[in-house]
Amino acid sequence: MSITSRQAKIIANPLEAKAMWSGLGEDFLAGPAQTANWFSFWQSCVNADCLIAALYEADRPVFLLPLEIVKKGPVRIAAFPGGPHANCNFPALSPGAQISAADLNGLFEALHKARPDIDLVSLARQLGELDGKANPLMQLPSRENANISLGITLDRNFETVMSRHNSKRKKKKHRQNTRRFEDAGGYRIVTATTPVETNAMLENYFECKAMRLAKAGIKNTYEPAGTMDFFRQLFAHEVQSATRFQLKALEVAGQYRAVLGKSYARNQTFIDFIGITEDELVSASPGEFLFFEDIQDSCKTDLAIYSFGIGDEPYKRSWSDIEVPSFDTEVSLTVKGRIFAGYLSARGKLVHSIKKNETVWAVVKKARSRLFGKR
Repeated sequence: MSITSRQAKIIANPLEAKAMWSGLGEDFLAGPAQTANWFSFWQSCVNADCLIAALYEADRPVFLLPLEIVKKGPVRIAAFPGGPHANCNFPALSPGAQISAADLNGLFEALHKARPDIDLVSLARQLGELDGKANPLMQLPSRENANISLGITLDRNFETVMSRHNSKRKKKKHRQNTRRFEDAGGYRIVTATTPVETNAMLENYFECKAMRLAKAGIKNTYEPAGTMDFFRQLFAHEVQSATRFQLKALEVAGQYRAVLGKSYARNQTFIDFIGITEDELVSASPGEFLFFEDIQDSCKTDLAIYSFGIGDEPYKRSWSDIEVPSFDTEVSLTVKGRIFAGYLSARGKLVHSIKKNETVWAVVKKARSRLFGKR
């Protein structure tokens, strides 16, 4: 596609906004949280103040930047819809689209004209590239996020994946836990195929997650109004009509012991969340067991990358051979926005330095759990 003059449009009407993705073409690129259903359900369930900042070439869109408007004190910010649940972000792009920095500057000028109340555009936890395509937003001043993304090169071969990290130990532990689950009443790996199943899995996950976060002294990001209903509607819709989002579970003796939420973008699958039931079988590592089975199944597909998503944890390291940085981009639209962007930059650098120091980060996590966790 040749580089020509592009028109910027700001669309807030829910019906018009959701329909825009169809204009990108069937083979468009986008992060899972930058797709039509995610945007539409977030707008209807959580935050009605959402919009699409779009670039058009002739009469069709070639670039879509979905945004929600939120307030932080006196500052009004435009960010990816989904808050902390939006990870591995990447704007929606038409195949072959070449978006320039000048195009993006024109887009943000149009956003400021349409919504002069917005002080800052803050785009966090972005991928630098997706499926070999560079993220156009990286042409703007950006910084590395404190959190990385870990992943696995699948190679369509589970034995190759296993051989990278202590294959014998993993297989032995899997066999031992298989026997435990069989002795406890039998097990199966379930993929949700109906809204009834998605709701049941999500309820189990929400309960398990709330308990774990409270114990660790971490704020529950599923508590804000409408958030849990957003996930219920998203997965219930996806299981019937799309393939972007998926729920899987380990069921033992008729009960869910681990629930896994996944999303897909072209040749990758992303792990968005996992919840573990803390009962008599927790010592059998139901989460590790479910990952083992899911990674093995993924090796039988055409997927190239199995991404654990944003965050660095030992269980992710035990499988991964890929380490991918994530990036934050801020575009100030007002003086207040510039001041707040400076604060975000300083805070981001501080968090980055803390998380890079394993000793300091361990102390911070322990202190947080003691101060705010339930005892």
